[in-house]
Amino acid sequence: LWKSMMRRGITSFISERPDDFRRRACRGIPSQFRAEVWKAALGCQHAKPGVYQELLSTENKWLRIIEIDMPRTFPDDPYFDDKQQQSLLRVLHAYSNMCPDVGYCQGMNYVAGFLLLVAQDGDFTSGPRRKAEEEETFWMFVALMDRGLSGFYQRTFPLLRRYLAAFDELVAETMPELQSHFDKENVQHAVYLHQWCLTLFIGSVPRPMALTFWDAIVCGGLEELLPIAVSLLGILSQTLLSLQFEEIVRFFQSMRTGTKESCNFTSIASMVMDAREELVVPEHIMAQLSEPCEEEDLSMWTTPGARTPAIDFEEGESPSGQGFGFIGKSHSVSSLGDYVQSWWEDTKESLQSFTFGKSTYDDSDVKLPASIIIGESQVHTHEPLW
Repeated sequence: LWKSMMRRGITSFISERPDDFRRRACRGIPSQFRAEVWKAALGCQHAKPGVYQELLSTENKWLRIIEIDMPRTFPDDPYFDDKQQQSLLRVLHAYSNMCPDVGYCQGMNYVAGFLLLVAQDGDFTSGPRRKAEEEETFWMFVALMDRGLSGFYQRTFPLLRRYLAAFDELVAETMPELQSHFDKENVQHAVYLHQWCLTLFIGSVPRPMALTFWDAIVCGGLEELLPIAVSLLGILSQTLLSLQFEEIVRFFQSMRTGTKESCNFTSIASMVMDAREELVVPEHIMAQLSEPCEEEDLSMWTTPGARTPAIDFEEGESPSGQGFGFIGKSHSVSSLGDYVQSWWEDTKESLQSFTFGKSTYDDSDVKLPASIIIGESQVHTHEPLW
C-alpha cells in the first residue's frame, strides 16, 4: 500500500486524498518511508535557500542554554554522538534567531533531535543511513512549530495550559474512577503531562510507540496529541488504580525505560490509536485549543480549587524548572528506589475494555509483561498476552 503511494508521489496523494492519507498515517508509516512522508506532510518543499546559513551567523541569548542541553539530549543513544549534537545545536540556534518570540525552551531539543534522527532515516537500532540532513531538519522543525507546537514553548506556556485544562476535563468525563483515585492521592495531571506535551512523548514511552504517535501528529496535526494522551492514560488506568502517590510518580518517570524487550510496542501503540478513534473530543475543547496563542492572564490558572496549577519557570527552562536531563538515561533500581521495572502489564480484559465503548483489538501477536514490579513486591498480577 505505502509502496504504491510513494510511487504515485506522496505529495500528490496528500493533496488529492487527504482523509485517506491521514487515516493510513495514523496506523503507522513504514520506517523506510517515514522521513520522506513527514517532509511532504509538513510542506518542507517550500524551504527558502540561504536562510538557514544566514540565521546561524548571529549569536543570541539562548545559545549558551542550548549548548548546556546538548549532552542531555538522548544521552544513552550511542548514535547521537558529538557530531549529531553539533547539528542539533545549529538547528536550535537558527530557530531561536528566526523566532525570537519563542527562542528556546527545554523540550525543544528532543523534538528537533528526534526529527534529525528520522531525517537521516535512522530507525534507532542502527546508525544513520545517510548523512546528517541538518538544514532539512531545520525546516521540518520550523513547519512543526508553525503548525501550533510553538505555543507549548512561548512565554507563559499558553498552549500547554490549555492542553492541561482540556486533558483534565476529558479524563474526568471518560475515566471518572481514575480521576477520583488521582484526587484521593493528590496527583495532578501536570506531573506527567508536561513531559508528554513538551517532548511529544519522546521522553515518556519506548521509541516504537513514540514513532507511531508522531506519525499521527506530524501527518494529522497537533490536535491528535490530546486524544492520544487520553487514550494512553486509559490503557494504563487499571495499573494506576492500584498505585499510591509516590508509586504513580515513579511509574510515569520510568515508563520509557522500565520495560521488557519482549514487548511488541508497535502493536501496543496501535491499540492506543484504536482507542483514540473511539474518543470524541467535544467541539468546544477543539475550538479552545485551536485559538491563536498569546500571553494569557495567569489569574485564570491560579483560581482556588483548580486542578491545573500555575506554572513557574526561568527563561529557557521547562515548566517544571527541572529540565529533562533524565530523559533517556537507564536508571538503576538503586537510583530510583522503588523503581517500576515492568509496566506494560495490563491484562487482556483491561486492554480490550478500554475502547470508549467498543473493542476492536486483535491482540493475538501482542506480548505484554504479566505484572508491574515495584521494589521486591509484585503489585499487579494478571495473565499476560502471549
